[in-house]
Amino acid sequence: MVDVRINGKRIPPLGAIDNLSTLIERLETMAEKNNSALTSLIINNNSIDIDNTNYRKMKLEDEDTVEARIDTPMQLSYESLQVAIDMADLLVFDLKVATLHLWNENNQGEKSLHTLLEDCRLFLTLAAKPIYMLEGLEIHDDPDVYNCLKELDDIANQVENATILAVHGRSKDACTVLVGWVKPSIERWIGLSAPFASKLNINMVAGAG
Repeated sequence: MVDVRINGKRIPPLGAIDNLSTLIERLETMAEKNNSALTSLIINNNSIDIDNTNYRKMKLEDEDTVEARIDTPMQLSYESLQVAIDMADLLVFDLKVATLHLWNENNQGEKSLHTLLEDCRLFLTLAAKPIYMLEGLEIHDDPDVYNCLKELDDIANQVENATILAVHGRSKDACTVLVGWVKPSIERWIGLSAPFASKLNINMVAGAG
């Protein structure tokens, strides 16, 4: 029978399982009962993309070992916010590179601006994810939460404004927006992320599970 561990702990046998589809269905059912989600799956030390339907047909043998991770919304929110904080530092670096190229109007300006846009999109998704995952909490009127989300809106809007300026040949004006508005807004968001996490009660879940 397949040896299955969840979050490092061996669980009672799940019954006859001869393919990955059946295993995922049973693990997801277990997760849902605990208001959690199946987030990763490793079979015989090989990571499996659980969103790739091609894997679902994969056969399982009795000697296979499975390591699954099931996380609560709190854990996922905490991890998302931590990655967003790391991304914020990367975003500041991208901004400086884009500003340098745009100011000098060299042929790297478009490429560096594209990198900034892609990283900004990922950063905004990660930073806002806790709100969507914890939507049942009554925190939307809290000033710490409001201020943190307002900075995200400002970052998105000002990066868009800088892009429009650059596209219309106003490179130096774009640089002024990036340095004068976007960079301070990112730095303010970093400072607000701690009270934001505290209000969502996701500042103490590191290492949980």
